[in-house]
Parts: sequence; structure tokens; C-alpha cells
Amino acid sequence: MGTIKQVRERYRKAYEALPDAISTTVQQTSATLMDLNRDQLLQGRDAEGNLLSPTYTQDPYFTTREAAARYSKMKYKMEAEHRGMVANVELFGEKPTDVPNLLVNGNWFFNHFFIKVTKEAYSIGSTGLAAPDIERKYPKVYGLAPLSKEYYYFMYIRPTIKTVYGR
Repeated sequence: MGTIKQVRERYRKAYEALPDAISTTVQQTSATLMDLNRDQLLQGRDAEGNLLSPTYTQDPYFTTREAAARYSKMKYKMEAEHRGMVANVELFGEKPTDVPNLLVNGNWFFNHFFIKVTKEAYSIGSTGLAAPDIERKYPKVYGLAPLSKEYYYFMYIRPTIKTVYGR
């Protein structure tokens, strides 16, 4: 174990190494961060974990409530296919029927996700054709919801911390 001074020095060195180790982990798992963001959107959740709003029946895009209900019903019929695109289904459970999942005609949004990772932070965005419209309507689409953050922490960050501190 060593003297108190040796233990303190070991932990000081680990503490100083931690930011680089976490940054490396985030860079190496950046695809997972994008998957988690995509998953929560497909499950109808924004970056704060709230259900996406406006719902179909609240959306001013639809001229009548009936048109919104028809669209919602059509999208719900496709739900099994959409859930097949979700890597982490267990995080948010079932998406309510009236809540959008932002799956816009195939690849006009999700297939153009990107992530920028720096030593201090990361940011997710999309260069897809539908991205500007989605960002206007749903301003909190990028970033991890609390459940996604917790999952990412326990699966990736915590093991990195344990490795750095030699536990």
C-alpha cells in the first residue's frame, strides 16, 4: 500500500490523468453516444427526457385533428419496424401513439448525425435535409436525456475511472 505520501501521490497522478482518459473513452465510444441520442428520439424523448412536443394532434402542420390522428395511426403501424432501429430499447419503454419519433422519410435526419468531441465536451447534430425543420420544431433534440446519461456513465465512464484509479 505504501505511505500516506505515496498513496496521495498515486491518487494525484490518477486525478490528473482522468480528463485525458475520459476524453479518449468518449472519442472511442462516440458512435454509442449518437446511438443513444437517436434511440431516445425514436422513443419520443428529447434531451431532457421529456416526451417530444408538439404531439401529432397538437402539431399545427395538420389542418385538422382527424388528419393528425390518421397520420399518428399510420406511424403507429410502423412502430415495430422503428423499434427495430433502437439499440437500447430498455431505456424509455413504449412510446405513446401520439408522440413523434422524428423518423423522417428514411435518411433525411438520423442518417446524417455527426458528433464533435473535444477534451472538454461533445456535441451532436445532423446535416440531413430535414434537420433545420426538426430543430425549429423540437429545439432539444440533441444531447442525452438523464436515463441515457446514466446508462452511458455506468457502461463507459465509470469503468474508465476505475481503470485510472487502479480498481
